[in-house]
Amino acid sequence: MTAVTGSSASKTPTRRARISRIAAGITEGAASLALTLLLTTAPERVGLSSSPELFESVRAEDRASDAFIFAWALIAIPVAGLLQTPLALARRARIGPGWELIAGYWLYVVLMAAVAWQVQGYFPAADAPGKNGGLFGAAILLVLATPLFVVASGGVFREIRGGTDRTLSTQIRDQITAVTVLCCTFTGLVTGLTIGRNFTYPRDGFPAMFLPGGALWGLLAGAALGTLITSLLPHSADSRRTMTDSARSYARTSATLLACCLCVSQLGWLLPAWAVALVGLPAPFVLWVLAGRGERLGRWVEWRRIEVRKEALY
Repeated sequence: MTAVTGSSASKTPTRRARISRIAAGITEGAASLALTLLLTTAPERVGLSSSPELFESVRAEDRASDAFIFAWALIAIPVAGLLQTPLALARRARIGPGWELIAGYWLYVVLMAAVAWQVQGYFPAADAPGKNGGLFGAAILLVLATPLFVVASGGVFREIRGGTDRTLSTQIRDQITAVTVLCCTFTGLVTGLTIGRNFTYPRDGFPAMFLPGGALWGLLAGAALGTLITSLLPHSADSRRTMTDSARSYARTSATLLACCLCVSQLGWLLPAWAVALVGLPAPFVLWVLAGRGERLGRWVEWRRIEVRKEALY
């Protein structure tokens, strides 16, 4: 008989629990997708009107496929919570705070659905030629990805492990911080790309505002907002100071990149779009190189990674 060391014994249940949580997440995805299909294609089977007012208004806007993503997300979050609850009970995780987080993430999806309804006109229609029709759906998935992952993985149900100083409130705060920063960052990325794609002053200057410039300044602007919001949560003085400094750094770099993209885009008054794209593609990276060599510009443009606690998400 071979003795099992303490570390091996502790890793085995953790590995099994992780596999169970992954299986529950996959099951949740399939079940919520099937339920969403049932509600949207045959609502009369679950006692709903065959043509509800909401469905008709969505069809009139020609956004049925995009609305389907939100419907799936609104169903997937509570279904994932239900499937992950027994596993959370088995590992003695806290159920009540987990469902409070689930409610908050569900409301976030509702808020994003309301915002998407207002900004849909800035994206190509679903039947647009080529791959343009899928841009809005891709943007929706990007914005909703973080809370969907956290709930589907069972990360909302936190457990207090012995021998650590990470209390339940600390773990919840870290998760809210990570989710907020990532959601704001992805939303900023989508916003920057959308503004760049619809840029018209001049129209031939839009490549400089789209990629990679629009993605970079939008992403950093979102990171700045998310970090600033989460710095308002209860943190130590040193931690709050670090987060505030990071938010200022992201904001300065974002503003400088935006100014750079705007300047390059003005070449569109003289050059065709393809020529502006050739200049605009390396422009943000040239700005970073120059910032590394010049102290004055280096105060405005910094290479600082967007950091969140990975373990807070699952």
